Amino acid sequence: MNDDQTSAEIATLQAEIAFQGDSVQRLNDALAAQQQDLLMLQRQVALLGEQLRGLRENGSNRDGGAEIEKPPHY
Repeated sequence: MNDDQTSAEIATLQAEIAFQGDSVQRLNDALAAQQQDLLMLQRQVALLGEQLRGLRENGSNRDGGAEIEKPPHY
């Protein structure tokens, strides 16, 4: 192998490493963004669960604790 071939192969390997580094960074950024989205969605689900429990508690106590009647078409 001569010096020109070696230099060309080293340059090719450096380009591939740079491309892989960029790909890894983009994947890491995407994963971090998805993690933030997941945490936000988990908080929203927890809040909705609390709201639903509150509505159920308030609904069962409405009208002196009377059961909610189904509409006549049921």
